[in-house]
Amino acid sequence: MTLLREYGVRTIDDRAGDGKTGFPVTVPLGDGQSIILDLPAPSPLNCLDPSQLGVAILDPNGKVRRTWGLANQLNLFRSNQPLVDSAIGSLLEASYQGSHGSLYLDGYRYFSAGLPNADSTDAFLLVVNAQEERNAKRQASKSWRIANALKRLGKILTMNQQVEHISVAAAHEIASATELAAVLVWTVDPHDNFLRLAASVGANRAGTNVLSKLAVEGGSSCVAELVATTRNSFFTQDVDDHMMTCELEAKFCYLRPGGASVHPLVISDRLLGVLELIGREEDPYFEEHQELFQTVAEHFALALNAAIIFEDFEKLATHDALTGIANHRHLQEFLHQRVLEAARTGQELGVIMLDVDHFRSFNEEEGHDAGDEVLRLVADSMKACVRPYDLAARYGGEEFTVVMPGSSEQTTLAVAERIRQRVESLAYMTRSGRDRHITVSLGCACYPNRGVDAADILKAADVALFEAKRTGRNKVVTFTGQTAFEGRRDDLNLPALLAWLPEQDRAESEDLYGRCLHDVVALSTELNLTAMQTAILQALVRVIPTYRRVKDQDAEMMERMLAADEFRLLVPSLNALEDRYEEKGNLTPLLARALAAILAVIEGQGKPFADDPNRYDPEIMAMVLQRKRAA
Repeated sequence: MTLLREYGVRTIDDRAGDGKTGFPVTVPLGDGQSIILDLPAPSPLNCLDPSQLGVAILDPNGKVRRTWGLANQLNLFRSNQPLVDSAIGSLLEASYQGSHGSLYLDGYRYFSAGLPNADSTDAFLLVVNAQEERNAKRQASKSWRIANALKRLGKILTMNQQVEHISVAAAHEIASATELAAVLVWTVDPHDNFLRLAASVGANRAGTNVLSKLAVEGGSSCVAELVATTRNSFFTQDVDDHMMTCELEAKFCYLRPGGASVHPLVISDRLLGVLELIGREEDPYFEEHQELFQTVAEHFALALNAAIIFEDFEKLATHDALTGIANHRHLQEFLHQRVLEAARTGQELGVIMLDVDHFRSFNEEEGHDAGDEVLRLVADSMKACVRPYDLAARYGGEEFTVVMPGSSEQTTLAVAERIRQRVESLAYMTRSGRDRHITVSLGCACYPNRGVDAADILKAADVALFEAKRTGRNKVVTFTGQTAFEGRRDDLNLPALLAWLPEQDRAESEDLYGRCLHDVVALSTELNLTAMQTAILQALVRVIPTYRRVKDQDAEMMERMLAADEFRLLVPSLNALEDRYEEKGNLTPLLARALAAILAVIEGQGKPFADDPNRYDPEIMAMVLQRKRAA
């Protein structure tokens, strides 16, 4: 010790005398003892790069005593505040208690251990530049974000098959998954070859109004038009600093915007739309995500192309190729569903049948091309006169049909007259330069006053149309005849049926009908029943209380009732109501099986099915029970 002091080498004991702190190093002696030197630098580390590695000694209170190397460069060790309150405080606490450990923080790795003194414990910190570890963590985080974003995007892209739905879903999912300030999606409108804003997230109304419709070719008023014209992606790190974005993107975002990344949605050199992504201010990952954004745009373009193809095929199946309005098949399906809804809600429904006057002679004189053009003009006139939720359809040839849910006879007649006047005002010039006058004849009918189902209403409107053509054409006629047409034998005479119900059964009948009506209508839709089958099922519910009572108490009345003409359509189902599905299966009438399931759930709360499940049709029973559970 004397020799060391002569040469000026400090030991840990010298701290008590001069209060200075160095870097302690333990030197073992031959007799098992050791000396702790207090050196001005951590000599065992002198051979290492001090810009990549450092050392700090902290007193028991967490204040910095001494630093070396990399530790000299870190603001963390320049503070006069105890570091036990800093981000590495938990690591230091463990060191003071005799443990050691490490911690990664902001690109540096900290290793800590206790350094016992005579009466206290200091903390020894080794800090290493961990940029490689930081880059690895950053890359792993980036890879996870990319995988998560693509997974979430892929899920919503496969769940939607329509262009509008897929655009809205994708905009919200992209904005959420990548934490953007705004997302805008434009799709090419096939009718006028413009870019239409299909979805937006994070953009205010002023911005969406300005950008609602953009040019596909030759536009340069915004970056979306530029990208659509050049088919090249666009990127800027700051929307405030670029002339193409400083007046729009920099101002229409709800959140403070940062950079912008805009991509064309292209499949086989065909432009489908444009995707614009706007980052948040000071987002450190936005520029790094350009590869992700490009991949997202490619996936989105593929899904958008599939949606466009799906809509095209769907339109071919439901729309007339010449006029672009609904075809005959779609008309029948739509009318059938709207009649069922009208029966359930008690609303009216209007139908207009329309025929172009003297069309055959026009076709022969002017040619089929001219005839096709006239049909398109008439279809456009119809669409312009009806509401968005009405259906204009081509019935066949030169005949058209309009279905108007919730429309009274007066409203239907007014719309028909509006269509007639609009067509009459059309100016069609032939190839020879002559004006040809176009007129139409129209027939109107309304549910339920003029028919009990879709076939009745169409027939009534057709009869009125024939009367309009017979009495001079270019006019509107409303059907005022009987609701049942000659030769129809399946009419259900509901008033006559209800007349059979004694006064004592009427209250129970109405109560049961009210409780069962929703299930009857819903089950009719699921089983795809006709309007007549639905009406029979409703009538069965009404007569069940009387049928049960007279069956047990009045055999004579039962015989007269079942023999009556008005009960003819109900008898097969009433006679088979007690049949067991296990024994007869589908030989039991469908309406009897449906009625048995509805009564088991509505009256018996499902207990009859639980007690004897083999009695009921399992498929129909599952439909009724599933709806009840959902309710």
